[in-house]
Amino acid sequence: MASLYLKYKAADVKAELHIYSNAGHGFGYKPGTTTAAGAWPFRFREWLTDSGFLK
Repeated sequence: MASLYLKYKAADVKAELHIYSNAGHGFGYKPGTTTAAGAWPFRFREWLTDSGFLK
């Protein structure tokens, strides 16, 4: 993942990389998830807004 992020940055493509400890596959879809990783849909929406993709 880090190498893909670096390629995006080198190509001047908007990108962020968030690495969460103790986050397995599908961690953000489980109802009631209270971990930081479980909040990734909110972080994604913030990124879309900050990047100008959402208003």
